[in-house]
This record gives sequence, C-alpha cells and structure tokens, in this order.
Amino acid sequence: MASRSGGLTAAMLLTFAGATPAFPSEELLQDTCGGCHTAEDGGLTRITGQRKTPEGWMMTIVRMQQAHGLDISAEDRRAIVQHLADTQGLAPSEAAPFRYALEKDPNAQESFDEPFASMCSRCHTGARALLQNRTAEEWELHMDFHVGHFPTIEYQALGRDREWYKIAKSEIADYLAEQNPLETAAWTGWQAAEKQPVAGAWVVMTDLPGIGEAYGKLTVTGEASPYQVSGEFVTADGTAHPASGQMNLYTGYEWRANLDIGGTVYRQVLALSEDGNSLQGRQFDRGNDALGAPLRGVREGAGSVILGTVPSAVPAGEAQVQVVGTGLDGLESSTGATSANDFGAALTLAAEGNGVVTFSAGGAEGQIAHYTSVDSLRVEPAFTIARVGGGSDAGPDAVPAYFNAVGMWNGPDGEAGTEDDIRIGRVEAQWSVANAHEHAAHMKDTEYAGEMQANGIFMPAIAGPNPERPFSANNAGELKVQAEAMGQQAEAMLIVTVQRFIDPPIR
Repeated sequence: MASRSGGLTAAMLLTFAGATPAFPSEELLQDTCGGCHTAEDGGLTRITGQRKTPEGWMMTIVRMQQAHGLDISAEDRRAIVQHLADTQGLAPSEAAPFRYALEKDPNAQESFDEPFASMCSRCHTGARALLQNRTAEEWELHMDFHVGHFPTIEYQALGRDREWYKIAKSEIADYLAEQNPLETAAWTGWQAAEKQPVAGAWVVMTDLPGIGEAYGKLTVTGEASPYQVSGEFVTADGTAHPASGQMNLYTGYEWRANLDIGGTVYRQVLALSEDGNSLQGRQFDRGNDALGAPLRGVREGAGSVILGTVPSAVPAGEAQVQVVGTGLDGLESSTGATSANDFGAALTLAAEGNGVVTFSAGGAEGQIAHYTSVDSLRVEPAFTIARVGGGSDAGPDAVPAYFNAVGMWNGPDGEAGTEDDIRIGRVEAQWSVANAHEHAAHMKDTEYAGEMQANGIFMPAIAGPNPERPFSANNAGELKVQAEAMGQQAEAMLIVTVQRFIDPPIR
C-alpha cells in the first residue's frame, strides 16, 4: 500500500530528521523514481528538465504519492528533496523576487501582466509558477499536466472567456521557457560558487506576535542537514525565551528550521547570504503561519554590523535599549552610555522630548527615536486578509491577522502622509474595529466577524452558517482596523473571508 502524507505540514516534511537513507542520494533517486522515469542524459526523464525550490520538490514527491501510489518513507523523501534541491534548485537571485510565497507572507500582493495573470495566477500565486525553471519541452508538458489533472480548468472563473489550453500551449509555455529556462547564468554561477558553512553563532532580531519585538542568539551545530539549533530570544522587558530545534540547509543557502521558542513551535524560512554572513526571511508560528514577522540575522564575528534596536522606538525619559548586532565593542552614541554584550551593545538613555539618538561602531551606523508625541500614525499592514475557521473537526482553524501601530513625524514639508515623513517606530496603541462601509454595517460585521485583541491581533469568528445573520451567512466581513495613540488615529483594511481548505507549501 502506498504511503500517504496529506496530513503532514510542509514544515514537518522538510525538517524530518529520521534514519540515514538506505542509499547515497543519486542511487536513492534512481531506486525510488526509476520505476516510472526512464534514464535520460545521465538522469531521469522529466526530472532532469526541471529545477525547483525545496518546497517545490516536496510538492512533486507528495503528488507522486497521492496520485501515482509512490511508496516512500519519510526519511527517504527528505533525502531526495535534499539531493534535488542541492543539484537542481534555484540560485539565490532566481528565488529572491518571489520569496514571499516561500515565507507565506500574508500581506504580500502580486501584480503580473496579462495573459500570465489570468492564465496562471488566477488559481495559484504567480510566484508558484516562477519559482521553478524548466526546458521548453517541460514547460509545454506542464500545460498538458494542468489539463490532465484539472480537466475543468477551462471552465473555471476567468477561463470561460478564452481557449485556455490553446493559449497555454501557444503563448504561456513559450513565455515561461524564455522567462524561466532550465539553464541560466545565475544557476551556473551558483553551482560553481564556494558554499559557506552555516554552523556557528548567529545574532538575530525579529518580532514574536503577541509578545513583542525580540532579539537573540542562535547557535548552529553539525556538519550537514539536519543541523541542531539552540539559543534564546529576549524581549524588550528582558524576558528570555529559550529556543531549540533542527534546521535543514538546502541549495547551499535555503535555511528551513522548526524551533520551539518558549513553548511555541516556530517555522523559519530564511535565506543565507552568498558570503555566508547574514540571514534574512520570515519566522512564523508553525500552527498558524499568519502570526509571524521578518527575521534578520548576522554571523557573530562578521565585522561591525547593526541590525536595529529592541525596542524600535522609546518614549522620552529613562530607557534601556538593546542595539542588536555584532562587533559593537566600541559603540559610540550621540547621547547615553553604551556597553557591549552578547547581542551587540546595551544603550542607556535619559532623553527628553522628541528626537533621534544616533550610534556607530566600525563603520556601522544606526539610530533610535525617542518621543513624547507623534504627528501621525500608520497601521501596518495597510491591507490584509483573515479567515474564519474551526467549528468542526475537519475544518481548518481560523487564520488571524497581526497589526502594528507605527508613529510618524512630519518631514520637512510639514505635512502628514507624504514621502518625506519620518518613521519613529512601533508605538503602543489602543485597537478597535469598525464596519468598512454601509453594507458591512447592515450585515453587522463588527458583531460577527471576529474580535480585535489588545496586542494587535485580530481573531476571526467561528466558521459555518450563522443563523443569527441575514441569509444565515458565514461570519465573513469587511472591517476597518483602527489604532489610536497620543491623540492620533489610523486605520487599515481587513477582509475576513472563508477557510482555505487546500494549503500546499507554495500557494
């Protein structure tokens, strides 16, 4: 009986640390896939004509299990993904424009030209198509695959007004073959480049949703995937959250980790810089990927680097600030006392009024604002989506939305909301929601769609028909998320919509 993996998350699949596979990677690939894919040019048909991200290769193997009965153990599956991502992956520059899809950024918005927009990204993200490279023949076969696996594709929304298959074969396949060919200078260069070791100590900075801005240090040990990761994250009030888990490194730069941070399991989808000295990406709650934030990191000892400060801004008066980075032993500040520590340097302030404190060390520069007032507020993100959920054992959980209030000062033009405005940083705010328009008020969206919490997290309501609403409608709605601080107000748009029942690693 073929093994199935539909119930496993991508995070679990891509960081499985099971037993050593029975064969070296190339032999394992031949043994596992050679029953259906015949030998071709030193490889296997179909497989040799494609390059993908680790998530892309995982999706392919799981589809082989679900649609074609492939029988493979979880540990062998991980080993094959590792091999294919290392030998047929994407160069850093090829993946960079579309990393938002790998990072599951809930606030990313795509914009593509026609006909690609309607032909491809009407059913999935455009990034999903562009996070792979193929031969011209493979792109044509990919069009055939769509019709074979999704025979109603020509009759779905935005498809009834065109001959989808004809356009796909005559225009889209050629476009993608030119846009994302199998052989590129970027991939050739990356294959030849010396890959940097990932083991060592990393100073990092991020935001733990519902907890606050945080900095920390992660130590990576091991010589190959899965690496062991340990360390801690510290919030602005000094609370330490121990971190531990495992990380796989794919293609020489693709960092994928599952870490327990203070009792919550987080997923890290990061990219290691080509010089091996910095990390950048997104970290999110593995149980609910909408609750996450960007993460930046620098290798300890990689010169003088300032990632930022925690907190990002402070009310005027006495304050303790952590300048996050490395090589900051000689940090000099325009005011206040500094002292180096394991995460960069501590900065003690006693500032009055509105102003900016600057600091530098070894050519690295940074600043932090102190304030008694703001000229305006900004809610980030300005637009996002939440999803109702729960209500049954089979349905997906609710997907919340996470907001922050950012203080702003007017720039030289003295007007709020213009390009020269000065960003202060995150400020404490009071949160509320309002109906977005007249129809939302008629449907009582604020009453039924969910609840805004004091920490900036909107938690949607339960899914399913609600007999208390007109037409027993679901608890969807359109809301304005409102923040108020220091006499200023700002708002963002929130759409509360229905569940996502199918949630692949790349949407």
